[in-house]
Amino acid sequence: MNNSVPFSFYIFLVIYISAVTIEIFYNLRNKLNLYNIKDCLVNVFFGLSTVISRALTKGVWIAIWTFLYQYSAIKLPETVTTYLILFFINEFVYYWFHRLSHEKRLLWAIHVNHHSSEFFNFTTAARTPFLNLILHNIFWIPLLFLGFNPIMIFSVETIGFLFSFIQHTQIIKNFWVFDSIFNSPSHHRVHHSSNPEYINKNYGNVLILFDRLFGTFQAELKEVQIKYGLPKNIKSYNPLIIIFHEWIEIFKEKNKNIQ
Repeated sequence: MNNSVPFSFYIFLVIYISAVTIEIFYNLRNKLNLYNIKDCLVNVFFGLSTVISRALTKGVWIAIWTFLYQYSAIKLPETVTTYLILFFINEFVYYWFHRLSHEKRLLWAIHVNHHSSEFFNFTTAARTPFLNLILHNIFWIPLLFLGFNPIMIFSVETIGFLFSFIQHTQIIKNFWVFDSIFNSPSHHRVHHSSNPEYINKNYGNVLILFDRLFGTFQAELKEVQIKYGLPKNIKSYNPLIIIFHEWIEIFKEKNKNIQ
């Protein structure tokens, strides 16, 4: 199996770095205070960790998924229609995976480091949950038994994963048509807010469809000044604290209850 980095990754990397550069210059020119150097370095650390871990485990997970796929009674052909159907199913799975990652304490302990920054910019997209890799791939296993082969699933899931980077910015404002269909930067700013009226809203991946269907959609309100981060921020740039602080809180609470 060829594990070389695909050319499309380099294209994405150039686009991502260009977007960050433009945002930084826009931030400096308008004195918006969108960036913090320590925060950015933490984001880069998590981003690089995710890229490396995905690259190292891609072959393992494809092997596991391929093994499981042989037991599927359905084998769907790779057609445009099949990919389109898979896209919407992937959106549905991601919505519930993301929603449960906020609503269930143990899943939140994994997901929380993505929300731990008090800043919101393109580098925030790289602040991916460090312990998410294994759990994330488990949630997608049912799609194998619906007849979608592993390569199709990885391809569609990766496209959705890469799309998320454009959501993490304050310089792209509202676009009515775009906002009505897609999980736009405006909707994702709401998701990263710790304001009471915004908490646990807008879980979508590429689309905002399932938030509208399941009652978790919240539009960005002009009268609300967004506060990014957690209701109780951890005030640390230490990666270990960022990764494990919620686990520590869970342990303390359980230990207190035992006593």
